[in-house]
Amino acid sequence: MELSADERTRMLAEARENARRDEASRIDGAREEGIHIGEERGREEGLRMANLENARKMKGLGFSVENIRVITGIPEETIEKL
Repeated sequence: MELSADERTRMLAEARENARRDEASRIDGAREEGIHIGEERGREEGLRMANLENARKMKGLGFSVENIRVITGIPEETIEKL
């Protein structure tokens, strides 16, 4: 009776530890994914801002709105507002 209780207790402890490790692994994976998504969004936003700044400079240098659109991919309406 005592041996089976100890075995059962050990198995329960192992199951709890495995569940804890699985949860920690899921959390770490979600954290890494969140970091990756944030970095990607940051890069995209940085490129967008650089593109807008370049469009402003091109407009100041007298480039046509059409040429700026072709070079940067920024919509004409946005370029006209710069």
